[in-house]
Amino acid sequence: QIKLLLGLDEMFDIPGMTELYGPGTGIECSAHRGMHYWSDYYLLEIINPDTLEAMPPGEVGEMVVTTLQKEAVPLIRYRTHDLTSLIQEECTSGNLFPRHDKLLGRTDDMFIFRGVNIFTGQLDHLLSRLPSVGSEYQVFLNQEEGMDKCILRIERAQDTKSSADSQTVETVKTLIKHKIFVTPEVEIVDYGSLPRSERKTKRVTDVR
Repeated sequence: QIKLLLGLDEMFDIPGMTELYGPGTGIECSAHRGMHYWSDYYLLEIINPDTLEAMPPGEVGEMVVTTLQKEAVPLIRYRTHDLTSLIQEECTSGNLFPRHDKLLGRTDDMFIFRGVNIFTGQLDHLLSRLPSVGSEYQVFLNQEEGMDKCILRIERAQDTKSSADSQTVETVKTLIKHKIFVTPEVEIVDYGSLPRSERKTKRVTDVR
C-alpha cells in the first residue's frame, strides 16, 4: 500500500536495530526474496526462543547476533527478540551476502490460537495484499464455552464501499486459513475508527 500511495516503481525493506548498527543492518536486493545482511560485520543465528536450540534454514525463530567489528559496545550472542528465518539458497541477483527473511514480528508479539503460533507480522503481510482492507487491525482473544475464540477486527479501505464487506470477510478468512491454518472471526469497521499505528503498537488483546 505504501508503494501504491507514493507512486513508487520499487521499494526496498531495510532492517536495523540501535544495539547493532542502527538502520541498515541489511537490505533487500532487486530480487526481493529476503534481505542480505552484512556477514562481515556480524554473525546471525536463528534459535528457538524457548529451547535456545539452533533452527534450520527456513524455520522461524529468534535472531541472535554477534558483532565482529564493534569495539565500544560489542555484542556476543545478543537476543534481539525479532523473528525471522535464514534463507539458504543462493540469490538469483548474484549477491553473495547471506539472507534472512522479512521480520515477522517479535517474540513478545506472538500469540497461540488453537495450538498454532501466530505472529502479528504474518497478519500484516497477508492483510497488506488486499486492496479492500485498510492498514489497521486488532486481534481479540477470549473463550466461549471452554473454546478459544479469535476475533480479527479490520478497517475497510478508504475508498471501498460497505457493500463489499461480506466478500472481504470471506477473502480474509480463506487467506488466513490457507496460510496460517486457523480461521478467525472477522469484523469490518469504518476506515479511521481503529487507533493509528505508532511505534511498537499493541495489536493483540488476550483475555483468556
